[in-house]
Amino acid sequence: MLRLIRNLIIIIALFVGVVFGFLNYASTSVDLLWTSVDAPLVLLLAIAFVIGLVLALIVCGLRIAKLRTRLSSTRRKLKDAEAKLSNFRSVPVQDA
Repeated sequence: MLRLIRNLIIIIALFVGVVFGFLNYASTSVDLLWTSVDAPLVLLLAIAFVIGLVLALIVCGLRIAKLRTRLSSTRRKLKDAEAKLSNFRSVPVQDA
């Protein structure tokens, strides 16, 4: 059932994307700092979407890498603390 709902949502999203593309196919001029581009609006929007997606993936990837490094450091500290605790437990108790 969940697979059916997921596939239905994907089909609806693709349909909306195709309709959006047909409705926004008019040529548009975009002035960049160094050049001017004449292209269909849907193409320019798709390029902007892909650039945003790539930038978001880079930022999220860097954040995940930082968190994985921190997790590995914390695991190492935990392992060291457990080893110290194990050694401390094996020391016999001496009465003063």
